[in-house]
Amino acid sequence: MSLKGLKILALVVIVVGLGADLATKAWFEDLLEMDPGGVPPFGRIELIEGFFALEGTYNPGVTFGLAAGATVPILIFTVIATLALLVWLLATTRRSAVLHVALGMVLGGALGNLWDRFQWGEVRDFFLIYTGDPKTPSFEWPNFNVADSLIVCGVILILLHELFGQRNVPSSESAGTN
Repeated sequence: MSLKGLKILALVVIVVGLGADLATKAWFEDLLEMDPGGVPPFGRIELIEGFFALEGTYNPGVTFGLAAGATVPILIFTVIATLALLVWLLATTRRSAVLHVALGMVLGGALGNLWDRFQWGEVRDFFLIYTGDPKTPSFEWPNFNVADSLIVCGVILILLHELFGQRNVPSSESAGTN
């Protein structure tokens, strides 16, 4: 695939990822009767009892609720990180579909969570993985959303690609034609 085609592929992944994230957040926010001013958790729907539920929460921090309440620093960091990833995506001359898709996934997810932070100062989360009794689980993973999934999967793909992927260093001739 041409470098231009890879950039378009990444853009499609960003748009589809962002769209899927914002659409699911809006849908589950309504379904689970989430209220940005209310006290979480909100509605809960057991999908696989003892393992997986939909449970509405708002996360005022970052991953796993860390840095809760540090909205402005989180916003600043997220904007800088998103811009850095965008520069990386636009500047790379590596002809790797995996790298371009992975960067698109991370950017789509980052933009989805960034939207929530600008809109509400926190992020809408609704997927819940747990084990045991729903009322007193023995293990509970922090609630997450589609954006979080995109970011985690994209970062894993980037790491795997960088550690084990083929290296195709562009020649000086082809670098000018991209």
